[in-house]
Amino acid sequence: MKIKNLVKTLALTAGIAASFSSHATFLDFQIDETPYGGEVITADKLNGGFKEVITFDEEGNFTANAFASMGQLFDNEGGDNLGRGSMIGSNYTMYAIFSATGTVTPTGSDEGLIAELNASQGGFQLYLDRNYDTEASGSLVLSNNEDDLLLGESTRIGENVALIYGFGGVYDFMFFDFELTENGDSYFVSPSPFYTYVSVDGDFDTFPLEGEQFVTGDVSAVFVPEPSTLAVLGLGLLGLGATSRRKAK
Repeated sequence: MKIKNLVKTLALTAGIAASFSSHATFLDFQIDETPYGGEVITADKLNGGFKEVITFDEEGNFTANAFASMGQLFDNEGGDNLGRGSMIGSNYTMYAIFSATGTVTPTGSDEGLIAELNASQGGFQLYLDRNYDTEASGSLVLSNNEDDLLLGESTRIGENVALIYGFGGVYDFMFFDFELTENGDSYFVSPSPFYTYVSVDGDFDTFPLEGEQFVTGDVSAVFVPEPSTLAVLGLGLLGLGATSRRKAK
Protein backbone atom coordinates (compact mmCIF):
# COMPACT_ATOMS: atom_id res chain seq x y z
CA MET A 1 0.00 0.00 0.00
CA LYS A 2 1.24 3.52 -0.79
CA ILE A 3 2.18 5.69 2.18
CA LYS A 4 -0.46 8.26 1.23
CA ASN A 5 -3.21 5.64 1.32
CA LEU A 6 -1.89 4.18 4.57
CA VAL A 7 -1.97 7.60 6.25
CA LYS A 8 -5.45 8.20 4.90
CA THR A 9 -6.62 4.83 6.22
CA LEU A 10 -5.18 5.47 9.69
CA ALA A 11 -6.79 8.91 9.83
CA LEU A 12 -10.15 7.54 8.78
CA THR A 13 -9.92 4.67 11.25
CA ALA A 14 -8.91 6.92 14.14
CA GLY A 15 -11.71 9.37 13.47
CA ILE A 16 -14.48 6.80 13.21
CA ALA A 17 -13.16 4.75 16.12
CA ALA A 18 -13.09 7.81 18.36
CA SER A 19 -16.73 8.54 17.62
CA PHE A 20 -17.80 4.98 18.45
CA SER A 21 -15.41 3.91 21.20
CA SER A 22 -17.18 5.79 23.96
CA HIS A 23 -20.09 3.36 23.55
CA ALA A 24 -17.95 0.25 24.03
CA THR A 25 -18.35 -1.32 27.45
CA PHE A 26 -16.43 -4.03 29.27
CA LEU A 27 -18.77 -5.81 31.66
CA ASP A 28 -17.35 -7.54 34.73
CA PHE A 29 -17.91 -11.24 35.36
CA GLN A 30 -16.70 -13.53 38.13
CA ILE A 31 -15.24 -16.99 37.61
CA ASP A 32 -14.64 -19.72 40.16
CA GLU A 33 -11.11 -21.12 39.87
CA THR A 34 -11.14 -23.01 43.18
CA PRO A 35 -11.25 -26.43 41.41
CA TYR A 36 -7.97 -25.46 39.72
CA GLY A 37 -6.07 -24.18 42.74
CA GLY A 38 -7.29 -20.60 42.62
CA GLU A 39 -10.16 -18.53 43.95
CA VAL A 40 -13.12 -16.52 42.68
CA ILE A 41 -11.76 -13.68 40.55
CA THR A 42 -13.21 -10.81 38.53
CA ALA A 43 -12.43 -10.24 34.85
CA ASP A 44 -13.99 -8.45 31.89
CA LYS A 45 -12.27 -9.87 28.78
CA LEU A 46 -10.99 -13.16 27.35
CA ASN A 47 -7.99 -12.97 25.06
CA GLY A 48 -5.94 -15.26 22.85
CA GLY A 49 -5.02 -16.31 19.34
CA PHE A 50 -6.82 -18.25 16.64
CA LYS A 51 -6.26 -20.34 13.55
CA GLU A 52 -8.90 -20.62 10.89
CA VAL A 53 -9.69 -22.44 7.67
CA ILE A 54 -11.76 -20.26 5.33
CA THR A 55 -12.99 -21.43 1.94
CA PHE A 56 -14.25 -19.24 -0.92
CA ASP A 57 -16.40 -20.38 -3.83
CA GLU A 58 -16.79 -18.76 -7.24
CA GLU A 59 -20.17 -17.27 -6.33
CA GLY A 60 -18.85 -14.79 -3.75
CA ASN A 61 -19.54 -16.91 -0.67
CA PHE A 62 -17.31 -18.11 2.15
CA THR A 63 -17.32 -20.79 4.85
CA ALA A 64 -15.07 -20.38 7.89
CA ASN A 65 -14.18 -22.55 10.87
CA ALA A 66 -11.79 -21.45 13.61
CA PHE A 67 -10.15 -22.67 16.80
CA ALA A 68 -9.19 -19.99 19.32
CA SER A 69 -6.98 -20.53 22.36
CA MET A 70 -8.40 -18.26 25.08
CA GLY A 71 -5.56 -18.44 27.57
CA GLN A 72 -5.67 -14.94 29.09
CA LEU A 73 -8.06 -13.05 31.34
CA PHE A 74 -8.12 -9.25 31.61
CA ASP A 75 -9.80 -6.72 33.86
CA ASN A 76 -9.88 -2.91 34.28
CA GLU A 77 -11.73 -2.25 31.02
CA GLY A 78 -9.77 -4.95 29.24
CA GLY A 79 -6.47 -3.22 29.97
CA ASP A 80 -4.79 -5.34 32.67
CA ASN A 81 -3.72 -8.95 32.22
CA LEU A 82 -4.61 -10.86 35.38
CA GLY A 83 -1.48 -12.97 34.89
CA ARG A 84 -0.51 -14.66 38.14
CA GLY A 85 -3.80 -13.58 39.67
CA SER A 86 -5.46 -16.35 37.67
CA MET A 87 -4.86 -20.08 37.21
CA ILE A 88 -5.71 -19.93 33.50
CA GLY A 89 -2.73 -20.75 31.33
CA SER A 90 -1.07 -22.76 34.09
CA ASN A 91 -3.57 -25.18 35.68
CA TYR A 92 -6.21 -25.11 32.95
CA THR A 93 -7.14 -23.16 29.84
CA MET A 94 -10.11 -22.28 27.65
CA TYR A 95 -10.74 -22.37 23.94
CA ALA A 96 -13.51 -21.40 21.57
CA ILE A 97 -14.84 -22.89 18.35
CA PHE A 98 -16.24 -20.50 15.74
CA SER A 99 -18.10 -21.14 12.50
CA ALA A 100 -19.56 -18.78 9.93
CA THR A 101 -20.94 -18.72 6.40
CA GLY A 102 -21.66 -15.63 4.38
CA THR A 103 -20.77 -13.41 1.45
CA VAL A 104 -17.73 -11.51 0.19
CA THR A 105 -18.06 -7.98 -1.19
CA PRO A 106 -15.02 -6.58 -3.07
CA THR A 107 -14.60 -2.85 -2.48
CA GLY A 108 -11.37 -1.45 -3.92
CA SER A 109 -11.75 1.83 -2.02
CA ASP A 110 -9.19 4.63 -1.98
CA GLU A 111 -8.54 3.90 1.70
CA GLY A 112 -7.04 0.50 0.79
CA LEU A 113 -10.03 -1.64 1.73
CA ILE A 114 -9.97 -4.75 -0.46
CA ALA A 115 -13.12 -6.56 0.62
CA GLU A 116 -15.79 -6.88 3.28
CA LEU A 117 -17.04 -10.21 4.64
CA ASN A 118 -20.46 -10.55 6.25
CA ALA A 119 -21.79 -13.73 7.83
CA SER A 120 -25.44 -14.77 7.58
CA GLN A 121 -25.04 -17.81 9.84
CA GLY A 122 -22.57 -18.66 12.57
CA GLY A 123 -21.91 -20.22 15.95
CA PHE A 124 -19.70 -19.80 19.00
CA GLN A 125 -18.82 -22.45 21.60
CA LEU A 126 -16.65 -21.90 24.67
CA TYR A 127 -14.84 -24.85 26.31
CA LEU A 128 -12.75 -25.38 29.43
CA ASP A 129 -9.71 -27.64 28.97
CA ARG A 130 -9.06 -29.08 32.43
CA ASN A 131 -5.83 -30.87 31.50
CA TYR A 132 -4.46 -28.13 29.26
CA ASP A 133 -3.81 -30.67 26.48
CA THR A 134 -6.35 -30.10 23.70
CA GLU A 135 -4.76 -29.46 20.31
CA ALA A 136 -6.14 -28.52 16.90
CA SER A 137 -4.51 -29.84 13.73
CA GLY A 138 -4.00 -27.77 10.60
CA SER A 139 -7.43 -28.89 9.42
CA LEU A 140 -8.82 -28.03 12.90
CA VAL A 141 -9.43 -31.62 13.96
CA LEU A 142 -9.25 -31.69 17.78
CA SER A 143 -7.35 -34.22 19.86
CA ASN A 144 -7.24 -34.87 23.64
CA ASN A 145 -10.58 -33.09 24.01
CA GLU A 146 -12.70 -35.94 25.37
CA ASP A 147 -12.65 -34.58 28.93
CA ASP A 148 -13.18 -30.92 28.06
CA LEU A 149 -16.20 -29.05 29.44
CA LEU A 150 -18.60 -27.07 27.26
CA LEU A 151 -19.23 -23.85 29.20
CA GLY A 152 -21.66 -22.13 26.86
CA GLU A 153 -22.67 -21.59 23.27
CA SER A 154 -24.57 -19.48 20.79
CA THR A 155 -25.95 -20.57 17.43
CA ARG A 156 -27.29 -17.17 16.43
CA ILE A 157 -25.01 -14.58 14.88
CA GLY A 158 -25.88 -10.90 14.94
CA GLU A 159 -24.14 -7.78 13.62
CA ASN A 160 -20.79 -8.73 12.11
CA VAL A 161 -18.12 -7.63 9.69
CA ALA A 162 -14.61 -8.52 8.59
CA LEU A 163 -12.63 -5.84 6.74
CA ILE A 164 -9.65 -6.92 4.63
CA TYR A 165 -6.90 -4.45 3.73
CA GLY A 166 -3.65 -4.97 1.89
CA PHE A 167 -1.73 -4.91 5.17
CA GLY A 168 -4.13 -7.08 7.19
CA GLY A 169 -7.64 -6.99 8.50
CA VAL A 170 -10.03 -6.80 11.42
CA TYR A 171 -13.22 -8.62 12.31
CA ASP A 172 -16.01 -8.08 14.81
CA PHE A 173 -18.83 -10.58 15.37
CA MET A 174 -21.77 -10.38 17.75
CA PHE A 175 -23.37 -13.62 18.95
CA PHE A 176 -26.87 -13.59 20.42
CA ASP A 177 -28.57 -15.93 22.90
CA PHE A 178 -25.35 -17.13 24.52
CA GLU A 179 -26.41 -19.75 27.06
CA LEU A 180 -24.32 -21.35 29.79
CA THR A 181 -24.36 -25.08 30.42
CA GLU A 182 -24.44 -26.56 33.92
CA ASN A 183 -20.63 -26.58 33.86
CA GLY A 184 -20.69 -22.99 32.67
CA ASP A 185 -22.87 -21.97 35.61
CA SER A 186 -20.28 -23.49 37.96
CA TYR A 187 -17.44 -21.57 36.30
CA PHE A 188 -19.09 -18.20 35.53
CA VAL A 189 -20.65 -17.55 38.94
CA SER A 190 -21.63 -13.91 38.45
CA PRO A 191 -23.74 -12.25 37.23
CA SER A 192 -26.70 -14.58 37.47
CA PRO A 193 -28.45 -14.79 35.10
CA PHE A 194 -25.37 -14.45 32.90
CA TYR A 195 -24.93 -12.18 29.88
CA THR A 196 -26.57 -13.45 26.71
CA TYR A 197 -24.57 -11.48 24.13
CA VAL A 198 -20.92 -12.03 23.22
CA SER A 199 -18.78 -9.71 21.08
CA VAL A 200 -15.78 -11.41 19.46
CA ASP A 201 -13.21 -9.25 17.69
CA GLY A 202 -9.59 -9.26 16.59
CA ASP A 203 -7.18 -8.92 13.69
CA PHE A 204 -5.43 -11.11 11.12
CA ASP A 205 -2.92 -11.06 8.28
CA THR A 206 -4.23 -10.51 4.77
CA PHE A 207 -4.95 -13.50 2.52
CA PRO A 208 -6.22 -14.26 -1.02
CA LEU A 209 -9.99 -14.38 -1.44
CA GLU A 210 -10.01 -17.66 -3.33
CA GLY A 211 -9.94 -21.38 -2.65
CA GLU A 212 -9.08 -22.66 0.82
CA GLN A 213 -6.96 -20.42 3.03
CA PHE A 214 -5.34 -20.93 6.43
CA VAL A 215 -5.48 -17.79 8.56
CA THR A 216 -4.06 -16.88 11.96
CA GLY A 217 -4.65 -13.86 14.16
CA ASP A 218 -5.59 -12.42 17.54
CA VAL A 219 -8.95 -12.72 19.27
CA SER A 220 -10.76 -11.13 22.21
CA ALA A 221 -14.21 -11.83 23.62
CA VAL A 222 -16.29 -9.58 25.86
CA PHE A 223 -19.83 -9.92 27.14
CA VAL A 224 -22.28 -7.12 26.44
CA PRO A 225 -25.72 -6.36 27.91
CA GLU A 226 -27.51 -6.01 24.59
CA PRO A 227 -26.70 -6.00 20.86
CA SER A 228 -25.01 -2.70 20.01
CA THR A 229 -23.71 -1.98 16.54
CA LEU A 230 -21.92 1.07 17.90
CA ALA A 231 -20.01 -0.94 20.48
CA VAL A 232 -19.11 -3.64 17.98
CA LEU A 233 -17.88 -1.21 15.35
CA GLY A 234 -16.03 0.85 17.94
CA LEU A 235 -14.06 -2.12 19.27
CA GLY A 236 -13.35 -3.42 15.78
CA LEU A 237 -12.14 -0.13 14.39
CA LEU A 238 -9.86 0.40 17.36
CA GLY A 239 -8.42 -3.03 16.66
CA LEU A 240 -7.94 -2.10 13.03
CA GLY A 241 -5.99 0.97 14.06
CA ALA A 242 -3.66 -1.11 16.21
CA THR A 243 -3.22 -3.66 13.42
CA SER A 244 -2.47 -0.94 10.90
CA ARG A 245 0.21 0.66 13.02
CA ARG A 246 1.87 -2.67 13.78
CA LYS A 247 1.93 -3.99 10.22
CA ALA A 248 2.92 -0.67 8.68
CA LYS A 249 6.22 -0.52 10.59
